[in-house]
Amino acid sequence: MQSDPPGASTRSTDAPEKPPASVGFSTAALPVAQQFDAWRDHCSSVVEITEALGPEPGYRAGFRMWSFGHFALSAVQAPPTRFRRTPRQIRRDSLDHWVIHIARKGHHTLQAGDADMRVPPGQPHIFSLDQVMEGQRSEVDWLCLFVARDAFPKLGAALDARREAPLQGPMAGLLGSYIEALAESLPGMASADLPHAAEATRAVVAACLAAGAPPCDPQLAGARLGRVRQIIRGQLASARLDPERLCRLAGMSRSQLYRLFEPYGGVARFIQSERLGAAHRALADAEDRRDVLRIAEAVGFYDPSAFSRAFRREFGYSPTTLRMNAATGWVTASPGTAQHAAAGDFAGALRRLSFGMPASGG
Repeated sequence: MQSDPPGASTRSTDAPEKPPASVGFSTAALPVAQQFDAWRDHCSSVVEITEALGPEPGYRAGFRMWSFGHFALSAVQAPPTRFRRTPRQIRRDSLDHWVIHIARKGHHTLQAGDADMRVPPGQPHIFSLDQVMEGQRSEVDWLCLFVARDAFPKLGAALDARREAPLQGPMAGLLGSYIEALAESLPGMASADLPHAAEATRAVVAACLAAGAPPCDPQLAGARLGRVRQIIRGQLASARLDPERLCRLAGMSRSQLYRLFEPYGGVARFIQSERLGAAHRALADAEDRRDVLRIAEAVGFYDPSAFSRAFRREFGYSPTTLRMNAATGWVTASPGTAQHAAAGDFAGALRRLSFGMPASGG
């Protein structure tokens, strides 16, 4: 018998109200025949759920996520499944956050790059959303701490270097305990508490991961990529941002630059993906009052037709459609129930972490 997942409607009447920075989703109230499709739709903006593996009918699963500063913490309970994150999803959502996850119950097997690992319960593990991956998991109750790369500009190479195996040792245990304590505390926090939670989390993650990190050569590809990515993001409005200019700004040769971005489809493709991702974030933000043309120009597109064509190729819908839907509360899940509406946009909430913005949720 499965316990009620996070986000289910059954809760104590004297429980604290969820903070404004939380979003949630549950399949518990849906008909059994619709549960798996609803869960797959909910996850689809970030990860593709390919197959349900559980013996029971239906798919009773739930999700709750709290965002605070450059961090977000999700709590998930779900039956066994297979999943993957594909190159197409990475191109479309432009997410590159680190994820530190820990299973309170159940285990994952994960293949990412050359790594093939099994992550047992209670053991933290780091992966990155810019990785192509696939895997499967048992019935799980797990926590994921999403960390924007902008939160740790100096620790990036150390974090990337620790993605190949589950974290071990006393500091890894301390990090896992902190993430579990954070999950217990966030539901009772007020909005004013969240900046303090972000600072505490930044300090704990830095201390725990730096303590056991292997020595990092400053010329490692991961460190160089992070530095060049920051340069690109700071120059998006410039129509003159091209490989030649980027070489000068980054202080590297053309051959070094091309080798660095070869896995991402090349330098020009990466720059365009960053431009389109920034435009998508702005258009999806209902608080951003600029029109589509001004947003396009702000990220380096000065030909409205070219911007519209590139945007539609990347995301499958027009910038005008996204802007109109954002103004009325854009959701990616299929319509039909209040619980779908409560799900919000999973990928959109994660994109806001790069700017330290809260998730848009009730």
